[in-house]
Amino acid sequence: MVVMSSYREPSGEIRHQESNTRAFVNERELGSGTLYIAESILSWKSSTSEDGFSLEYPHISLHAVSKDFSNFPHECLYIMLDADVDNTAEAGDDDEEEDNLTIVRFVPADKGILQQLFEALKDCQLLHPDPNDSISEATDNGNGHDHSDDAMDAEPGQFDDAE
Repeated sequence: MVVMSSYREPSGEIRHQESNTRAFVNERELGSGTLYIAESILSWKSSTSEDGFSLEYPHISLHAVSKDFSNFPHECLYIMLDADVDNTAEAGDDDEEEDNLTIVRFVPADKGILQQLFEALKDCQLLHPDPNDSISEATDNGNGHDHSDDAMDAEPGQFDDAE
């Protein structure tokens, strides 16, 4: 399984390209570069070297626009990966992999673009569903939840405020 690899040129349609974007992996700043949100892969390339990295969409567990300065001093595109990419030597051990996460943050020079970055990432991630996230009644075995539309049969007005 490849979660994060060295920089790969994005193929297919690039939904958003943002230069002057700082990248952080966990607490480590990698510098400023260009963020590519492509249909095939999410990539970042340093503007001062050939360094960079690419992320596969199925391994992005969560992404959000973060404006919480209590944990990080910049507004950013916050991405949580389902593996510890700083510890790639042990990435083959499924038990450790389940317990480890990596946080990637992108800080564009123009903070007004964060919502557009989020939307482009969301659209591209939908093109690459995680096969492990599929839930069906046949494979549920009582351990999961059926998230289909009919799983919650709410009565009209059931959650209205009482007067």
